[in-house]
Amino acid sequence: MKSLLRFLLPVLSCAVLACGCTAGSGTGTKAKNETGFKNDPGSNTDTEIQTETDPNKNTDEKIAESPTDSVLYAVAPVMENGLCGYVDENGSIVIEPQFENCGNFSSNGMAPACKDGAYGYIDIRGSFVIEPQFDSASVFSNGFAAVEKDGLYGVIDETGSYTVTPAYQGIQDFAACGIAVVLKDTLYGYMDSAGRLVADVQYETADPFTEQGLALVAKNGAYGIIDTTGSYVVPASYEYLEMFAENGLAMAKKDGKYGFINQKNKTVIDFQFDGAFSFAENGLAAVMQDGKWGFIDTSGQIVVKPRYSLVYSFSGDRTIVKSDGLFGIIDETGNVICKPSYVYLSSYSYETKDKSSGTAVFRADHGKWGFLDTDGNVIIEPVYDYAGSFEAGFPALVQKDGLCGAVRKDGSLAVEMKYQNIGSFTCYKE
Repeated sequence: MKSLLRFLLPVLSCAVLACGCTAGSGTGTKAKNETGFKNDPGSNTDTEIQTETDPNKNTDEKIAESPTDSVLYAVAPVMENGLCGYVDENGSIVIEPQFENCGNFSSNGMAPACKDGAYGYIDIRGSFVIEPQFDSASVFSNGFAAVEKDGLYGVIDETGSYTVTPAYQGIQDFAACGIAVVLKDTLYGYMDSAGRLVADVQYETADPFTEQGLALVAKNGAYGIIDTTGSYVVPASYEYLEMFAENGLAMAKKDGKYGFINQKNKTVIDFQFDGAFSFAENGLAAVMQDGKWGFIDTSGQIVVKPRYSLVYSFSGDRTIVKSDGLFGIIDETGNVICKPSYVYLSSYSYETKDKSSGTAVFRADHGKWGFLDTDGNVIIEPVYDYAGSFEAGFPALVQKDGLCGAVRKDGSLAVEMKYQNIGSFTCYKE
C-alpha cells in the first residue's frame, strides 16, 4: 500500500530484483537495512495486495525526470567482472567498470562510488570530486546526501562538508521541503538539513514529507498526519491511515473497517469496507467487500462490482486484477481488456504524464517475462528470466541466463546482455 515505507539507510546496495536493482539503486552487494511502515496490522487482506511494493510500478516523479533538453543526460550503473561502471541509453560505456560499488547519478552530476573499501562521490568522467572516506553513502537529494561513518549516519553538502555530524542509525533522503526522516534508538523523527529536529524522535513509523508538506506517522500504535512543524493535521487516532490522494481524501481504518476522510478529518465515505486502497488519479479507489475487491468513486458508489481476489490501484485508465489465480486487465468501467491469463502482471508504466501510451510486464505460465501494451497486446515476447518496466522513456532492464541488459520497446537490445548487474537509468546535468 502507498504508506508502506522502505526506510532506506544510506548504504549503496541492490534490492531484490532479478537483475539485483530497483529504480534508483546502486549495483553493489553491501546490504542495506530497511524498516518503516508495516502492512496494516489489522488488515485481513491478501498480502499480495500491496500495490506500491510492485517493483515495476512507475510514478509521475520518474516521468518528470525524463530528458527534456540537451543539458540532460541519462546513464545507468552496471557491474562487470565484479566492478561497477556506467553505460548510456545506447549501451555505450560512459565510465569503465572500476569501482567496487556505485550508485545512480543525481541531477547535480554526482554519484556515490566505492574505491578501496571507502565511499566518495564521482563526476561523469569517473573522477572523485569528494574523496572516498565514508563507510557508505547515498545519492544526493535536494543538495544533500546521507553518509555513514563508524556505524552512524550524518549529512554532507555538495562540497563534502558535514551539515550534520554522524549521530543517527539511519537518515532518509531529504524531501523538497528540506526535511528528512531520521532513525535513532528504534524511533523516528524529522530533521532539517542543518540538523535541527523539526519533530522529535518519537514515532514508531514515519513517511517522508510530501510536496504538500505533510507526512504520515504512527505513535503508540495509532496513525496520523503531521505538517512540517510537527503539528498534527490529522490526529494519531486511526488503526491505519494513508496519505491524502489528489482528490483530498485519505483512506483510514477505524473499528476494523475502512472508509475515507477529508483534510479536516471529517468522514466522507463511511467506514464500511473490509479493505481499501487510496484513490487513484482517475477518482477510483479499490475496496473489499465479502472477501472480493472492486472499485468505488468519490461518492462511495460501486462502479466496478467486487469480484476479484486481488486488484491494483488504477494507473491511467487501466488496472490489474486477479481471478482464479491468474492476472488480467480491466478499464475504468470494469470492461475486461485482457482476461486473466498471466501468472503475473505489473502495474502499467507510462512515458508521458498524459499516460497516453503504457506498458506492463507479464510473466507467462512457462516462467518467462515479456511486455504488453494498454490493449493487452504482446509487444515483446516472453523470453526473459526477469524484466523491469519502461520508465521515463528509458530502456527496460532485463535478465536472461544470469546476465543483465536493457531492451527497447521495439524489442531490440539497448544494452548488451553481458552484465552481472544493472541499475536503472537516471538523468544528470552537465
